[in-house]
Amino acid sequence: MSSLADMLGASRPAVWLEVAPPRGANPAPLLKRLEAFAGHVDAINLTDNALGRVKMSGLVFASFIKARLGIPVVLNFSCRHRNRYALKSDLLGAAALGIDGIVAVAGDRVPSEHPEHGALVRDLNPFGLLEMVAALNRGDTGEGRAPLKTLPRLYPGAVANPNREDFDREIGMLERKVRAGAKFVITQPVFQTATVRRFQAQARRLSLHAMLGILPVKRASMADHIKQQVADLSGAREHFDRYAGMSEAEARAFSVRENLALMKSLAGEVAGFNIMSGGGTSLAIELALEFSKWRTHANQ
Repeated sequence: MSSLADMLGASRPAVWLEVAPPRGANPAPLLKRLEAFAGHVDAINLTDNALGRVKMSGLVFASFIKARLGIPVVLNFSCRHRNRYALKSDLLGAAALGIDGIVAVAGDRVPSEHPEHGALVRDLNPFGLLEMVAALNRGDTGEGRAPLKTLPRLYPGAVANPNREDFDREIGMLERKVRAGAKFVITQPVFQTATVRRFQAQARRLSLHAMLGILPVKRASMADHIKQQVADLSGAREHFDRYAGMSEAEARAFSVRENLALMKSLAGEVAGFNIMSGGGTSLAIELALEFSKWRTHANQ
């Protein structure tokens, strides 16, 4: 538990790379790509069937990363479609594998949620999942039996969105997550220093380590789609307007330059950055390596 806490509490900003597990049953190609990150990123943040698209179990793929690459793993745990017994079993499995961090998320909406696919399981929300992690860390499985002989060492985190128009409500939910046991928070993507600093002031008040979400944008059409379709990022519409009329090469270069400048300006104020691969894995890789090189030189 202390290793991730030490990483997030260090003066050097942490760099995590958000990765979706493989779509099929072969982990080798993605593991090969991730080999290049040993020594450049501090952890891999694995998503859990993001956007409702089926991928390999994050728990299974995390075990490959730990065993073959030795890179720390922060694993998203979705409440959607897992009952409390499945969640407890998977959390104990994560503890046995030495997974470095657990992120409690509600889970993205699944497009195929229709009656013919069976009842939707909603045993817990993220607050309940964080409380479950805290109970397991105490050895309490919630079954009224003797405590576990070997205590898990699960380091719990949550998610938040600094861009929400109702900022006070977002912070209220974050306070509830802290009371439930969250020690760190991964944010939705941020694009403006003012937005970050307003959020970081609240995270500091709550003694939370904040990992800022960084989303590279690969083309103008992606920026327009986010602006039109992603209500959670409505507060960042002016940023996405700046991509209008750019070629893909121009958009990629602009995105790397802007995100790198944002990360550099905030490097001494937050725990670190979680670089998202929604704009393409290669673009996320490029940005992660660029910041890693800058961070190395800055600390010399």
